[in-house]
Amino acid sequence: MRNKGISGFGVIFMIILLLTIGYIAYQIGQVHFTYGTINEKVDHAIAIGYTMTNSEIMDHLIKEARKANVELNPDSIFIDRTILDSLRIYVAYDDSSKIFGFLTYNRHLVIDKIQQIKIRF
Repeated sequence: MRNKGISGFGVIFMIILLLTIGYIAYQIGQVHFTYGTINEKVDHAIAIGYTMTNSEIMDHLIKEARKANVELNPDSIFIDRTILDSLRIYVAYDDSSKIFGFLTYNRHLVIDKIQQIKIRF
């Protein structure tokens, strides 16, 4: 009776295949994890933004994005205070990840948040 198990070459091939898939998933996921981090920073900025000027909000977001290895420039941040009793922050940026040095995963990401300013007496 012959054993119909997987051969040593098959095991090595499966390990290499799983490692390759894991590496690709990590590189793609990194862009989306960074988006989540920037999204949290925008949430924080919009929560405290009514106490800051537009330039202070921009500086804060640029500094926080730099910590997450994302370069934002002031032209990609739009702050709108014209909506009645609300603050809107719009951030657009491009992020990419290199896969094996020759493939590039590019994404144009947009964060658009509006929050009503709550005044307590």
